[in-house]
Amino acid sequence: MTVINKSSGVLSGIMAALVLTGSVSIASDTPPANGDELFDWLKAGNYKSWVHESKQHPSAGPHPQAVIAYLNSILDESMASGADNHPQGAAAVKELFDGSGNLSGWAVSIKTDADSAAGQGWYWYEMLGTTVDSRVVADGNGVPLCFGCHTPGNDFVLIPYPLK
Repeated sequence: MTVINKSSGVLSGIMAALVLTGSVSIASDTPPANGDELFDWLKAGNYKSWVHESKQHPSAGPHPQAVIAYLNSILDESMASGADNHPQGAAAVKELFDGSGNLSGWAVSIKTDADSAAGQGWYWYEMLGTTVDSRVVADGNGVPLCFGCHTPGNDFVLIPYPLK
């Protein structure tokens, strides 16, 4: 096993070279804030390893039928700390289920700016359906339909915490 002395700068140089050549991507559990990329990211189940509610439950909001909320590590840590404002990169995914308990879409919120700016600093996305011909309900920063309902939440997050 080879050990690289971090203080020598060798590790930094190697990492910089790899990043510059595109050989390494910086790991992040913040999803893409772009509808097309996000749809593919959701279909791939990239959020499934996040902390989440234990089972489907009736939505307390306007989302159809039942939901399961997933929190990325940034939002989970922020909510656990009781922070009044969540950091940029905080994200939640809600799986939406139909009356038969089948996945029927997703609702996503991603904090894209340090300042929530009355909901404008959050990217909102909702897709009803799980195929290419699904119906996009929201896709963008500051979607009034979304932030209007989420305004009473803790920095626009209405998910009860700790998760059950």
